[in-house]
Amino acid sequence: MLRKFALMTAIGLALTAAAQQPAATAAAPRAAATSATRAKKHHVSKHDRQEAEKVFLQGARDLEHSNFRAAVEAFAHAAQLDPGTRKYSLSEEIARQHLVTELIQQADKDKILGHLEDSRAKIAEAARIAPANPMVAEHMSELASTTAAGEPALRTESDPLGGPIVLKPELRRRSFRLRTNQRDLIARVLSAYGIQATIDDSITAQSVRYDVDDVDFAGAERTLGLATNSFFVPLDPARVLVAKDTRPNRTKYERQAEETVYLPGMKPDELSQVVNVAKTIFQLPMVYAEASQNAITVRGPAEDLDALNATLKSLLEGQGELQLDVAMYEVNRTRAIDLGMILPTQTSVFNVYSTATSLLQSNASLVQQIISSGLAAPGDWEAILAILVASGQVSNTILSQPFGVFGGGLGMTGVAYQGGSLNLQLNSSDVRAIDELQVRLLNQEEGTIKVGERYPIETSNFSSLSPTSLSIPGISSPGLSSALQNLGVNLSSLAAAASATIPQVQYQDIGLTLKATPHLDGPHEVSLKLDLQLSALGSATINGLPVLNNRQFAVIDSLQIGQSAVLVSSLSRQESNAVSGIPGLSEIPGFQDATNSSTNLDVTELAIVITPHIVRAVRQVANGKMLPLAHRP
Repeated sequence: MLRKFALMTAIGLALTAAAQQPAATAAAPRAAATSATRAKKHHVSKHDRQEAEKVFLQGARDLEHSNFRAAVEAFAHAAQLDPGTRKYSLSEEIARQHLVTELIQQADKDKILGHLEDSRAKIAEAARIAPANPMVAEHMSELASTTAAGEPALRTESDPLGGPIVLKPELRRRSFRLRTNQRDLIARVLSAYGIQATIDDSITAQSVRYDVDDVDFAGAERTLGLATNSFFVPLDPARVLVAKDTRPNRTKYERQAEETVYLPGMKPDELSQVVNVAKTIFQLPMVYAEASQNAITVRGPAEDLDALNATLKSLLEGQGELQLDVAMYEVNRTRAIDLGMILPTQTSVFNVYSTATSLLQSNASLVQQIISSGLAAPGDWEAILAILVASGQVSNTILSQPFGVFGGGLGMTGVAYQGGSLNLQLNSSDVRAIDELQVRLLNQEEGTIKVGERYPIETSNFSSLSPTSLSIPGISSPGLSSALQNLGVNLSSLAAAASATIPQVQYQDIGLTLKATPHLDGPHEVSLKLDLQLSALGSATINGLPVLNNRQFAVIDSLQIGQSAVLVSSLSRQESNAVSGIPGLSEIPGFQDATNSSTNLDVTELAIVITPHIVRAVRQVANGKMLPLAHRP
């Protein structure tokens, strides 16, 4: 049955695919003829035919369960075993088209969910399986363009104006022995490196001697500027303007660059310090800070901006960063023990003879009935008393309770048993509350962890000083007030609102406050400054304000990276012990263990475990790279 179903499914899908693709239908007879020719050339054994049919049935099952990838592999294997059977190759192509459709649908779902990389990977796989499929052709553009695939385009920094002009002199070293005027000297030295000089009128024809050996263009530029007191302004890679090094000429000719430096994660006070460095050390004419963007915009000569960037990079890279793993454990242990024996605190002592005589005399008729019935002998008063008590005819007598006797004759004395108890009870509970968190801090930066609540405390209040009675001319008169009351206006409520009390509230942190400040002492050591404060509401009040119970602990602990610092504090401890016994007797050695003792213990402890890890190591060199700054008048 399954064989027939697989064959009908393959033939039906093949007919559907042939109807949708005429070109493929036209090419199918040629492919079949080719397969038939190959089948004639290649002899297929009986075992291969049976194996091919078995694999084909497995592929049909996979196709029925929508496992298209496995179906493609099974049909391809069947076609390889028996190339002459056309249904194997047709079924392989049908399963392949189903697999491509499934991949395209999954790619669309990934695109909707925002998994753009997965979507493009599935489209690429579908293109490898069936490059001529029309659905694959529709999605091929998404492989070439991230915008077409729905991915956000990466923001690129466009630079239409270009950067600062950089001279490109000849890479050679020269020696000079010249004695001439300044203008001629500048032109001759620069032309030796292939640079054409345009000399400003501020350069005079003053005589100067210039002797240097084996210098490149940078050395010649520096020494030439010192010899002629001039500075160079590049006009293009091969031309330069030379002017006298004066403040007016610097302002007139020197080009300035503008740049925005982004400093993410920097605090406002640190950003202000960076602005001061740019103004005071580098003497940049314009520095603007944008705190909301964590950025500064600077303008000045390009070499000064390069020096500023190198300095900021050195400062940022040299700042260490740590991660503190904090685990808090609150342990609450309760233990109640009730152990021992409770003896009676009072008892009744009586004379057995007088009590029995009184009972027999008061029940003489019942005694005669017992004797006459033969239940007891006339002189056996113990049996008579037992029958009286057991029959229930006599009640409210001490003889109906358990008792013991001592003595004999008329002095026999009885002691009534009032009862007691033996206690063996233990109740114990252990509760642990765990809170784990991670804190990232810069080196020598303070971090604060707060656990608890903010409790409102009324510090003062304001109330109106107006009289309790509301007196408004024309409104509070007797006739009009009753009319207003009929309309729903209550003058007493207006008076109460006029004298309402307005409280002033201050919120106080109740609970745990932990401040941690790490300091990197080396590549493997760190010092932790820990400040632990515990606040709780006390039971007492002063002028209606609650009294706060505070405990504070501060320490500086030095430990290795990866080791843990542990802070332990006892939040509360309550212990009570109650003894129930007989005075004097319970204090005798040997009787104390038999005395009942009830012990209650309630302990709450707090343990904090802090483990530091290095995220970015601090710079270990003593000083950074020296940056020469240009001299300006």
